[in-house]
Amino acid sequence: MATDSDPRPDGEVVWAEDATGPLLRFTGAIDREVVRRFRLLVPPASWPARADLGAVTELGPAGLELLVHLARKPRRRGGELELTALPDHLRPVLARAGLSSLLPRTNGTPTTA
Repeated sequence: MATDSDPRPDGEVVWAEDATGPLLRFTGAIDREVVRRFRLLVPPASWPARADLGAVTELGPAGLELLVHLARKPRRRGGELELTALPDHLRPVLARAGLSSLLPRTNGTPTTA
């Protein structure tokens, strides 16, 4: 949680770009407030089909729901959501939530779901 001395949010989801193209960059604790803020700032029409979860410290129910929505959007056009990074501590969280298809392959290639 942000404090008066540290006004930055605990977590955030932002639209970004890397050498491959647009992606959503998740950082910190992704909770209901973070997802609400993201949805207000980034319209669904601009959501890319790639997400970087490498800096996520915690993924709450709202964050899991956002991943489900992110995965549905490219599927409507015959594509898949690609996760460019997933910390090991999030693997069991995704598995328990029934999102095992988002888990990265063991050979190190990017995940699609």
